[in-house]
Amino acid sequence: DQITMMTNDGDSKLYIDDLLFKMFNPDSTVSDFELAMGYYGFVLQPDYKPDKYIGLELQVMDLNNNHNWVKAKKYADSLITNYPTCLMGHVELSYALNSLQDTVQAAHYRRIYERLGDMIFQTGDGMSMETAYLVTGHKDIEVLTQLKRMTIKNRKAKNKKKSTFEIVTVFRNFEKVDIYFETSLITEFNK
Repeated sequence: DQITMMTNDGDSKLYIDDLLFKMFNPDSTVSDFELAMGYYGFVLQPDYKPDKYIGLELQVMDLNNNHNWVKAKKYADSLITNYPTCLMGHVELSYALNSLQDTVQAAHYRRIYERLGDMIFQTGDGMSMETAYLVTGHKDIEVLTQLKRMTIKNRKAKNKKKSTFEIVTVFRNFEKVDIYFETSLITEFNK
């Protein structure tokens, strides 16, 4: 509730529109706190619908996989315009731009998702439910494991008290490891 109050106040330094602008321009003057407030604050907005853009996410991924980069770029741009905290959208837009030889813009969007990923990795260590990484989208889990150069072998959901988690089994350094992601912010909106 406090995040929502701060990010909805137009006079606040943490107003959501200002935070999203900073997120799209993640230079060294933008703090991890501001990124966190933008990332988590966006999904706490009253009109946020978590499942609204899943189909578009999947379309963009499919277009990139089929080397239809012009259309993937257009769709990914639309995706992150409407869902600016979508890590997968930034990854796919960066990939499409790079494939179209627009390396400057591709690097810009890569910096955005890498910086957001680094901020999310500071929310815990992912080794237990108590220290799980806090995410706002199921596709974010895929991006975060890719950033850590890990391949997902298995995924399962689990509830503990009023919290929901996704436990992802990966191989890290030739060892099978479970990584925990708290998905309570996602499931909260599906009620």
